[in-house]
Amino acid sequence: MGSYLEEQYNRDFNDGKISLENFDTKKAYETGTSPFKQAIAEEFKQYNTNSEFIDEINSFKNMLLKTQIILTTNYDTFIEDNYNSTSQYKITKYVGQKGFFCNTYGYAELFKIHGSVDLPNTIVITEEDYNNFDKNSILISSKIISTLINSPIVFIGYSLTDKNIRKIINNFTSQLDSTERKYLEDRIILIEYKKGESTLIEETINDNDLGCELKVIKTENFKYVFDTIAKINQGIAPTEIRKYQHIIKKLIIDKGKEGTLQTVLIAPEELNSLEKELQTKNIAVALGDAKYIFQMPDLITYCIDYLSDFDEINTNIRLKFIASQGANARLPINKILNEQNINESNLHPTEKKKLKQKMVKHSSFNKQYSSIVSSSVKLKNECSIEKITALDEKIENIYETISYNIEKIDRKQLKDFILSELSQLKDKGEIKLSTQFRRLILLYDILEYKTK
Repeated sequence: MGSYLEEQYNRDFNDGKISLENFDTKKAYETGTSPFKQAIAEEFKQYNTNSEFIDEINSFKNMLLKTQIILTTNYDTFIEDNYNSTSQYKITKYVGQKGFFCNTYGYAELFKIHGSVDLPNTIVITEEDYNNFDKNSILISSKIISTLINSPIVFIGYSLTDKNIRKIINNFTSQLDSTERKYLEDRIILIEYKKGESTLIEETINDNDLGCELKVIKTENFKYVFDTIAKINQGIAPTEIRKYQHIIKKLIIDKGKEGTLQTVLIAPEELNSLEKELQTKNIAVALGDAKYIFQMPDLITYCIDYLSDFDEINTNIRLKFIASQGANARLPINKILNEQNINESNLHPTEKKKLKQKMVKHSSFNKQYSSIVSSSVKLKNECSIEKITALDEKIENIYETISYNIEKIDRKQLKDFILSELSQLKDKGEIKLSTQFRRLILLYDILEYKTK
């Protein structure tokens, strides 16, 4: 049917019976683009979201941030649009067969295996397109197999009757022995849409044609599914991992070519048991608590540890982190920054001097309070944090309004709000805080700890 439609459409386009904006027969010839696929791309570039599903869409966005690899047969840009609108680190997109030949990082990557509206010629719609896709589907299966080594795979919105899904699963089940097949079965989940089903119905289906058992969950409540996946605590966002992997990979390749990777990192207790071939190399010995060695926290991790009273980060590390921040950088310090802690730390005298300057500069409530931008304050004399957060305002104005009313707001509710905001930012992979949020945190810190 796709081939028939393309043939008819392109003929009418070439005869002038159909026209496309900013696309004519000359452009079709020069670019080799099928007018039919161009029309499909233009149609799917535009989409509107149903207002009834705003909460589900927000849950969908949060789930996307926890994914390592996404494969989709959709042409539209809904997935990448929602991912990129939520995280400051953009998702890497591969279209068609591109990427399956590449040595990708395996984090925060989107594979649009049936093409994308960005590249109309990649759209899979005709018989020839599907035949070519089937010939190369083993590449997709290989990508999935490599992912299964470390992570489960969740098929959302597909069913076992879907030809694409059956093809992908069949490609690698046919190559596995019984032990490997069992391993596969434990790591693949299909989530099917079932109208009117608010709970999750879990079934195990033995598919003889595929040669394996598969877990299938049927539900209409996809928001619950998205929220559950979004709760996964990976420690760091996939985009952040990709960023650092790139740095490490580049370092190893460049240094390896230069032949300078001769340093070996060991623990002190291993010194006496070095193999002879290592004794000619540069030895780097790591001293300290394994949990915190080389682990300087980012701002959000520091703030969460500080405000939640977990206090898992070593005091010397926290002091060193505070000293590393700019002179005017606002952050909570008043619980730990005092003359005794500074003097007893193992920091350099220059760092200690910076800390003492910060201790004076960031302990004045009036000085910080007077810096609030009055035009950003949308409610005054308000003690309810719920009413302030319910305002239809950008988040920076919400922070400023809370800061303005901070002395009237319940301290416990304020703490819970700040920690909730920090956790959400951490889940998104953010590492920076806005000026307004920094000020709010510092004002809370002064009221909670300096006044005591």
